[in-house]
Amino acid sequence: MKEGGIIPRRQGSPAYRSLLAGLMALALLVAGLVTVFVLAGLRQDDKARTRERAALLSSLRARETVMEQALVATNDERQALRQLVLGDMTPLHRHFGQKLNDGFGFEFVYITDARGRVVYSSERGEQNELRAYSWIRPAIERALADGQKAALSGVVATDDAAGLMVARPFDEKVEGLDLAQPLVAITVDIIDPEFLRMVGAPASLEEVELIHRPLHGGREAGVFIPNLYDGSEAELVWRGAHPGSKMLWTLMPAAAVLASLLAVLFLVLMIRARRMAADLVASEAKARELAARDYLTGLLNRGAFIEALDAAIARRRNGETLALLFVDLDDFKVINDSAGHAAGDDLLRAFARRTEEALGEGSVVARFGGDEFVAMVPCRNDADLDHAVERLFRELAPPVLLEQGGDLSLSACVGAARLPRDAATGAELMRLADVALYRAKADGTGLYRRFEPGFDAERIEHRRIETELAAALDKREITLVYQPQVDVESERVVGFEALARWDHPTQGRLLPGAFLAVAETSRLMGRFDAYVLRMALMEARALPEVTLSVNMSALNLRQGAIFGMVVTALAETGFNPARLEIEITESAILDAASDGQEALQKLRDMGVRIALDDFGTGHASLVHLRRFPITKIKIDKSFILDMATDRDASAIVEYVIRLGRSLGITLTAEGVETREQLRFLRAFGAQQAQGYLFAPPLPLAAAIAMLERQSVAQSGVAAAGVAATGAAVSGPS
Repeated sequence: MKEGGIIPRRQGSPAYRSLLAGLMALALLVAGLVTVFVLAGLRQDDKARTRERAALLSSLRARETVMEQALVATNDERQALRQLVLGDMTPLHRHFGQKLNDGFGFEFVYITDARGRVVYSSERGEQNELRAYSWIRPAIERALADGQKAALSGVVATDDAAGLMVARPFDEKVEGLDLAQPLVAITVDIIDPEFLRMVGAPASLEEVELIHRPLHGGREAGVFIPNLYDGSEAELVWRGAHPGSKMLWTLMPAAAVLASLLAVLFLVLMIRARRMAADLVASEAKARELAARDYLTGLLNRGAFIEALDAAIARRRNGETLALLFVDLDDFKVINDSAGHAAGDDLLRAFARRTEEALGEGSVVARFGGDEFVAMVPCRNDADLDHAVERLFRELAPPVLLEQGGDLSLSACVGAARLPRDAATGAELMRLADVALYRAKADGTGLYRRFEPGFDAERIEHRRIETELAAALDKREITLVYQPQVDVESERVVGFEALARWDHPTQGRLLPGAFLAVAETSRLMGRFDAYVLRMALMEARALPEVTLSVNMSALNLRQGAIFGMVVTALAETGFNPARLEIEITESAILDAASDGQEALQKLRDMGVRIALDDFGTGHASLVHLRRFPITKIKIDKSFILDMATDRDASAIVEYVIRLGRSLGITLTAEGVETREQLRFLRAFGAQQAQGYLFAPPLPLAAAIAMLERQSVAQSGVAAAGVAATGAAVSGPS
């Protein structure tokens, strides 16, 4: 199966996205700085316009004030009124009109009555001229109609002309002149370019203009003022200083250069980012591939296989079936330890290659770890599945040639389950295939089992025992009995073997055969061994001067945990290490790695004895006996049982005893039940024996009583010997 169908690709690259985010952040930072500068410039422009408006209005008000003061200074109202009554306009014109026209530069001067009729006029020094009065009169009439009593000033603007007008009512009255309302003195200063330059000069404003009919909001700088002509508004506009804009224009070249540099940098970084992203995508693809593969065999690993299985199940059409194989190499641990890790690696690689070749196209093979393999195989029925496994066994049959020379045989146990017949989900399918593998391994080596419902019941029972055993350790339902080990010649008790019993609350007392196999295949074995060892050491303090034998599992020896466990128990109980004997099975010795060998040697250096249990049932040889610090060999009871009737069994026992004695190792025969068996053992030179001939496994109290009886008997024998010796000494000479 190709990678694309197994491992989903992640879209995008985190590193690429991070780099792109950094570039975007840089661009946003630059944009933010530009925005800040622009806003600051606009704010400066706004402040400048506000100052300019205030300055222009102030200048205009100042001009109005000058005009008002000029009217007051030049208009002797009493004299002017007399001259008006007398009709003598020459003095009035000389002292009033001409002074305002020529002396102050106000183009138009008028005196009107309450109805706005002109009684005196002077336009640019010319008396009785009324050419300009037509566009001034509406403003005068509007003011008089409103009952204006105080001085009036403001702008009068039409399409043709505009001026700054100041009108001031006469306060004086002349006797004999009946005036219903006072006269009004008016002066007008034409708003022309010169006038606008004059009012703009204090604020350094340039290009000041007066707009008669302004377009609101259409200009940057402007101030609206009332138009006395028709009550509308006129607008003064000018070219402002724009300090902020000038600052921006000053900074613009540098900003442009900076922006260009940033753009170039951004472009360069984008190009590099794309290249990096491409490299990253390639490396991530490679990393995904490596992460999905087992480094040694090149097969898929657990995670990738589960994804492939789920994907295959999701793609499965109605009626399609597939099978799952759980495969476990036989005796791989022994081969790996005895032939070396390099040979073990060659074996695993060869197994992976042959499995893929045997199962063929469409299958997916994975290594879950160690010597555990799994395969997904398309099949239509059990016959297809069986043929696939047969091909696998044929492919595994030839020996594997090792790189360092030599060859090794290869075999495996296979458990299989089918979908949808046995399970509907990938997880359940894997569980049932594992159950089938468990059954195959329990039945032997090189075997294949398809899942059957009864297998699951066995696994459920296994789980029940495991759960109850864990609770039994908590509740101290595991107790000990002690079987004596005797000296073959004197039949004196020289030691006891501690044996575990489970006092089950509903099933009564259970022997180790009912639960020990479950403990060995679960996580309870280490805890069970530690519990039994500590209890045995505590209780055996009441069994003085004899050896205490305690069985330890192969698991703790393989894992190297046995040394720490024994040292801890000895420290907690204060038991003498020289009285302790650890029993290890022959198969455990074969499976033990260098760590286990080192642990046993360290225990032996402390004085702890090491016994090889069930000798003869496995494949232990003289090499193993010399490699490990063995102090005792226990001959399996199966040989003792047939010793009297089977010459081969008798010869084996004799050979083992002679071998042990030549190596300085104590020999103990297990399962001795008859005197005839005991005579054979004496004849062959065995040192110790245990079995029902001497006593069954005893409770602690019975074992203590047995030792006490033996002590009393030995005391009696010793006393009789002393008496006999005394009688011989005192007899007749």
